[in-house]
Amino acid sequence: MASISSVGIGSGLDLSGLIENLVNAERAPVQNTLDRQQNRFTTELSGVGIFRGAISSFQSSLSGLSDPDSYSTRSSSNTNSSALSASITNDAAVGSYNIDITNLAEKHSLASTSFASTDDIVGEGTLQIRFGTITGPGFTSFAPDANSTSQSIVIDSTNNTLSGLRDTINEGDFGVNASIINDGSGYRLTFESKVTGESSAMEISVTDTGDGIHDDNQGLSRLAFNTTTTQMTQTRAAEDAALIVNGIPVTSSSNTLSNMVDGVTLSLLEETAGTPLTLNISENTSEISNSIKSVVEAYNTMIGSLNDLNQAGPEGTEAGILVGDTVLRSFITNVRSQMTGTVDGLTGSITALSTIGIKTQLDGTLKIDDAEFSSAINENPAGAFALFAPIGQINDSGIALTDYTDNTVSGSYAVNITQLATQSQLDGGTGLSLPITIDADNDNLTFKVDGLSTGTLSLTHGSYTTGADLAIELQLQINSASAIKDSDSSVSVSYDTTNNGFVITSNKYGSDSLVEVTSVDTNTTTELGFSVLSAGAGLDVAGTIGGNAASGDGQSLTSIGGGSNGLSIDVTGGAIGARDNIQFTRGLVENLNSLLSSYLDNDGILSAKEDGINGSLDQIAVDRENLERRIEALETRLLSQFTALDILVSQFQSTSDYLTGQLAALPGSGQLLNDN
Repeated sequence: MASISSVGIGSGLDLSGLIENLVNAERAPVQNTLDRQQNRFTTELSGVGIFRGAISSFQSSLSGLSDPDSYSTRSSSNTNSSALSASITNDAAVGSYNIDITNLAEKHSLASTSFASTDDIVGEGTLQIRFGTITGPGFTSFAPDANSTSQSIVIDSTNNTLSGLRDTINEGDFGVNASIINDGSGYRLTFESKVTGESSAMEISVTDTGDGIHDDNQGLSRLAFNTTTTQMTQTRAAEDAALIVNGIPVTSSSNTLSNMVDGVTLSLLEETAGTPLTLNISENTSEISNSIKSVVEAYNTMIGSLNDLNQAGPEGTEAGILVGDTVLRSFITNVRSQMTGTVDGLTGSITALSTIGIKTQLDGTLKIDDAEFSSAINENPAGAFALFAPIGQINDSGIALTDYTDNTVSGSYAVNITQLATQSQLDGGTGLSLPITIDADNDNLTFKVDGLSTGTLSLTHGSYTTGADLAIELQLQINSASAIKDSDSSVSVSYDTTNNGFVITSNKYGSDSLVEVTSVDTNTTTELGFSVLSAGAGLDVAGTIGGNAASGDGQSLTSIGGGSNGLSIDVTGGAIGARDNIQFTRGLVENLNSLLSSYLDNDGILSAKEDGINGSLDQIAVDRENLERRIEALETRLLSQFTALDILVSQFQSTSDYLTGQLAALPGSGQLLNDN
């Protein structure tokens, strides 16, 4: 087939130009339409990208207002930061405190006699460590701390060297840190209690299986430190912290005081030596104020971008890329509605942005009335924050909101308690006689606490002159049992001086709380009042939230229906019956995030719109390919037709030339032609 460039050679006509013009005339209308469509869709896709970027930036600005616990409405300062540091919560009372730190809490420290080498054999047997208060001079008496647990450390051939014992202690959880110090004359093993305070002093009793003597200066007995023998040397006494706060003496077992003043945790760093410092706690609204202003600024930036996209373009100005787009207009309407409307679940003076001085302008942006805003934030920072973050408010000291779910709806929910949670409490026999002597006939007991067995306990032998002393021993032994110590269960043991009997109470609440005596010794029932019995399980809290059924688990009550579904509260006290209402709000941030995510998510509205536009662009590409195939077919057909024409014309010209030549060759043709 002749190429388009060679068409017309035979005829001498410009057939190739004619074909090109015909092809272009056929292509141009469709191609122009496709170009206009592609340009429109590409521009629209760019506009959706701007749309996405604008709302994504706004969403990022909301993150700082999603968690009320991350913002402080209080700030603190003190005149001697090297002696004291303070951390505060939003519950801290504004005020000034004059503090004189007269003594820091100290850990108890002991040191052994010297050993020639870290590989020296210490001995074998068992170290029994109890923590409590030592009275002097020296080591006159020891009162165990009922809230501690006793520790038993076994030393055998695998760990009976100085370094082996040190490593065993440090690798275990015995409440003690061990070190080896070379004092120039030998190696000394040191023990230091892990916690500070007068009641953290160590009493170390030894069972020496080497020579069978437990209180001499040989073998394992060299580590004894008790009222009978003090082979170890006390290098630092256990001491409580002491301070004077606004003229009131205060003591603490720790250098960290978290309950002296509500909402304030003090860390004592050094003694002030009679030169008191001043701790000031004041309002701090700058964090919340700045965060809210940042959100307003980000919102205005977003609205400005969206307004540009939706600009109608009057008086010859250029229209916005997405002018009239229903998705854009719907979003602007929805986001404005949320930012200007009342926040569900809030009551009182602050229920909308307008109530803290944030007003809407004609172009849809927000304007802050600085005076009204500052007044609202300073007077009620928590209320202002509640506009944004999920929060539950209840004026009942015995109830605290602990959780909610995606199913929980903003609103006011009445709390009605029909049953408070209780602890399992085992009452021993009454009418006991003091003093009580613990010996081989009454020293073994076995308990179950919350379903966990203590195993057989062996009470420390001796004469207990008060019921409180033996109650401490019972509590210490029960809580030191390995199964109990390794769990979240424990008990409190007290002595009822009215009825003269012991009372054992599980520290857990609800149906999982259960105290049982599973075995006793020969004279235990007679002399201690305990027999094999079960106290019966505790009760779970019961009631309703918002009139909806609720499930109780210990002190936790969770709604399982209605708008309050998933709302959980802890009921720690108070009366049976109607209690205060919980005012729960999900806040603007969560609602805005839900709206923004519905547009930004991978399967969201904007993705669907982008997919639609990209689908249209893909179709345009297909239409272009189809056009080119159609034009190519047209061009081929025209080329074929005009090639045939070219050949025919060429043939006619050849015939004409031949006839002209023949006529010219005839005799007299010239005369004939001249006569004509």
